Amino acid sequence: MKKTKTLTILGFLLLLSVCTAVVVNATNILQDLGNEDEISINSVSVSLILTPEEQEAAINLVLIAPTIEDLLKTADNYTVQASEIFDIQETYEGITLIPKSGVALVTLELNRDYGEEFSVQFVKATVDIEQMEITNTEIKPEVLKPKIIENPMLPNELVEQASELDGVVVTVSGKVSLLGEVFGSLFELDDTVTVFYAHEDATVDVSDIENGDIVTVTGKFVAPDTIYALTIEKT
Repeated sequence: MKKTKTLTILGFLLLLSVCTAVVVNATNILQDLGNEDEISINSVSVSLILTPEEQEAAINLVLIAPTIEDLLKTADNYTVQASEIFDIQETYEGITLIPKSGVALVTLELNRDYGEEFSVQFVKATVDIEQMEITNTEIKPEVLKPKIIENPMLPNELVEQASELDGVVVTVSGKVSLLGEVFGSLFELDDTVTVFYAHEDATVDVSDIENGDIVTVTGKFVAPDTIYALTIEKT
């Protein structure tokens, strides 16, 4: 089976200026701040400390761990990501993110093909860069998903089940808006779901579609609210 390794930095982008950007571990931050109504992040004090060489070393260490190797043998493909681990400090200016020195978080996403279904499984490993050892490993249960859901649904129904339907081919009907009004080959469906009609997997003709039309879109859903269209029909 062919394995695919993709090195990216897990997280979200905090823009300090046009020339300054930082990436943080969004999952951990949202878990720690889930009870806050508003989150203010002091991005001035956020900096990345892991070098590309340290990221690659952490990833390679995780990939050769016996437990991880056994899991990879059962996967049809996988992606691997490396990120800083952050401490969170509250200040009068908001939230300050302090990266921990000498450690990295490596996250694996494993995919398996079961015919009409596919599965997703996540593994997280904390790596001590200085000692070059894995200090903690968290293996999530495998989650089965259908490849295709044929029953049409509304955009709001789709986003309410975003995590369960991530990666699934769905059919959604709604009203078109923002077609031709924003940069890129996309439009909005019921002001809820973003539909890309030209991408690496397909280019769908939308020349007969206008804003205000009701359309049915079939395509791959990517959480939390994006569909990469395979077909679009006016209804």
